[in-house]
Amino acid sequence: MTVEPGREHLCQGGDGAVLRGRVWECANPAGLVVIRTPYDADQHAGTARSWNARGYHCLVQDVRGRYRSTGAWAPYSHEEDDGGRVLARLTEEYEGLPLVLFGASYAAHAALEAARAVTGDHAPTVAAIIVLVPALGLAETAWDHEGAPQILHRIGWWHEHGRHRRSQPPLSAAELDRRVAQARGRGVVEAARDWGWSPATLAGWRRLWSAERVDLASRYGRVDAPLLVVSGDDDFFDHDARRLAREWGAPSHFASGPWGHGLVGGVADRALRARISAAGGLAHIIDPWLAAQGLPGSPAEWTGILTAASTSRTRSTLDSASEAWRHERTSP
Repeated sequence: MTVEPGREHLCQGGDGAVLRGRVWECANPAGLVVIRTPYDADQHAGTARSWNARGYHCLVQDVRGRYRSTGAWAPYSHEEDDGGRVLARLTEEYEGLPLVLFGASYAAHAALEAARAVTGDHAPTVAAIIVLVPALGLAETAWDHEGAPQILHRIGWWHEHGRHRRSQPPLSAAELDRRVAQARGRGVVEAARDWGWSPATLAGWRRLWSAERVDLASRYGRVDAPLLVVSGDDDFFDHDARRLAREWGAPSHFASGPWGHGLVGGVADRALRARISAAGGLAHIIDPWLAAQGLPGSPAEWTGILTAASTSRTRSTLDSASEAWRHERTSP
């Protein structure tokens, strides 16, 4: 089935770059979801329509330098300023609609940075933030929580997504293994000199490996929107997702289950996917959580743990064996 394209949306960055996206609208909206992605806004029509079905308009926008947005693509560099400008523009265009920031992986980073940009007295108000398997920053993607370099998936990601306006075909398994071996033998920066990357890409690659971890308290401490973090037991960013939920300055809810960075769609075991589906999947968490924030969603009995005045940290864990979610308060 062909999904109709959304309406063209343009926003100008501070330096004149044009940030392009599409808005999928619904009748009688009660909120506006914003997704800023490096993975081609035009490919997110299905996601946008799922938000329309919940009662939200949905903007999906290409981040700076990717696909239809102009400017130079520099991962993890511009999402605060660009995101803040986009939210200010949307507040003018859709006055009165609460804003929900949503994203997975890099788009989760973009959502968090946009929220960080709107903490002034006259800034747009963000009603809620939902981040899935978040990639918090350069250092968090380069190193695991024990300090070991995450070489394989960083080489793969930068080759595929980090170098050009459009994503490139992935490396073959043999070539990826060869580059990983080179990086381990010669060092990640030195080895990359032989991979045919441009000077700009090499500069970004060096910046990746020299970056410092995000200090969550200082970076997002002024953001007062409630946060839903969805991680996966097998996701390579799981430790940082848990850290984000634990250190968030406003109420946060953490949800996890037996999947990796690809979430439920990445689970290859059909029997396991069936058990996850029987438990309600991620919709069992996202829709009731939204309703608990006073936003369009589907109320559920379990969200009573979110409304206790003394509770700021809560958690949901999917037990795939029993085909059930467990919900609990994790801090007073």
